[in-house]
Amino acid sequence: MGLTTEGKESILEAFFRRTTDYIPTQFYIRLCNDTLTASDTLTSILNEPSGNGYSAQLVEASSVGFPTKDTFEGNPRLTSKEVTFTAASGDIGPVNTVFIATTSDNSGKLIGYLDLPISRTILDGDSMVISVEVIE
Repeated sequence: MGLTTEGKESILEAFFRRTTDYIPTQFYIRLCNDTLTASDTLTSILNEPSGNGYSAQLVEASSVGFPTKDTFEGNPRLTSKEVTFTAASGDIGPVNTVFIATTSDNSGKLIGYLDLPISRTILDGDSMVISVEVIE
């Protein structure tokens, strides 16, 4: 997962300055059909699904939300719990990007994003299970 400018700023503010506005108690894994860059914010993201069972999925800012801590190629890595997006009463998508935010709406911060290997439509009655890895 690539960190955004907002994500990097949040880490610096929370860790070095203890600015409470930057210390989230939860995160949300969300989907979109957009090509994101490090300078994007939640308000610039296009084509987040709505309806048909789609909702942002909660990931707690704790060892519950990020239960796995290990190293990958010598770098520390956290892996989130698995979350499930299930389509109901219609399809969700297409989606090509997973992103992690501090809110389920666009009032928070965009922390990072990951392009999916292929564009995917979650068909009615089908599910997509996702976990995110944070490594930098």
